[in-house]
Amino acid sequence: MDTNQLIHRLKLLQNRLSDMAKELGNLTDPEIVAVSEEADRLIVQLLKEQMYEHDKRKTSKKPKTAALFTDSQPTEEIRQERSTLLLEHP
Repeated sequence: MDTNQLIHRLKLLQNRLSDMAKELGNLTDPEIVAVSEEADRLIVQLLKEQMYEHDKRKTSKKPKTAALFTDSQPTEEIRQERSTLLLEHP
C-alpha cells in the first residue's frame, strides 16, 4: 500500500473510532480496541515507509567531490607559502 492509501485508510479509521466512541461511550469496548489496533498497525507501516523513503533519498544524494583546480597542492604546502608571503611582504 502506498503512502497516500495508508493516510486515507488511517483517516477513515480515525473517523470510525470517533463515531464508535460517541456511540458506545466506552473506549475499552473490544470493537473500539480492535479498530484502534488496526490504526496502530497502519501508523507503524506508514512510519516505516517514510523512513525507507527518507533513507533512499539520503543515500541517492551523496555530495560529489571534485578538485577546484587541476594543479592543486596539499594543504600544508599552501600554508607554508602563505606564511612566507606574509613574512616577505609585511
